[in-house]
Amino acid sequence: VRFAGTFGMTHGSRAGMIFFLAAASIGLIFDGAGLGRMTLCAALLHEAGHIAVYVLCARRLPALRVRAGGFALRGTESLSKRKELAVLAAGPLVNFLFAAGCFGFARRHASYFMYFFAAVHLCVGLYNCLPFGALDGSRILSALVPVRLNGALCWFRRTVGILILGFVLSAWVHGVLTPTAAAALVLAFAYLLAQGLFAGADLW
Repeated sequence: VRFAGTFGMTHGSRAGMIFFLAAASIGLIFDGAGLGRMTLCAALLHEAGHIAVYVLCARRLPALRVRAGGFALRGTESLSKRKELAVLAAGPLVNFLFAAGCFGFARRHASYFMYFFAAVHLCVGLYNCLPFGALDGSRILSALVPVRLNGALCWFRRTVGILILGFVLSAWVHGVLTPTAAAALVLAFAYLLAQGLFAGADLW
């Protein structure tokens, strides 16, 4: 994997930055429960994990790009497969560690806010581990699976995608999902699609 230049904004990211900031602003305006702010904080900590490990591996900062689908980091340094995997896994790992820490704090101090924050970190970490589009899980699988097994990898991605969609549909039909949860899932899949489209990656 080749990651891009200095820590900065490229010309090609301006449209994505405007779209992302507009969508984030609208979401924060109507974020009465604070869920959007917690999600944004978890996403920033996720990217901070990627940046920290990249700096340790490459001894320089990556470039930050803001696309319509979210943040992207690029660099000019060519990393070994082990270092590449470390950088990719760092983001979800930060979310899982924060989820564990927030959950432990909530149990000791009976804080509903920390319970919710732990759940948000867990969801952000698990979401980024999905093997689709430009998500970390997809890139980790691509780095681990030999080129000759690309066909099997595509089949695996489609199978997982169908199972997830089937689960969501079943939960909606049986009334398990609340309107808020259904809306959150729709936004999650829309974000995933936007990541694939703006990163030039296939959704499946």
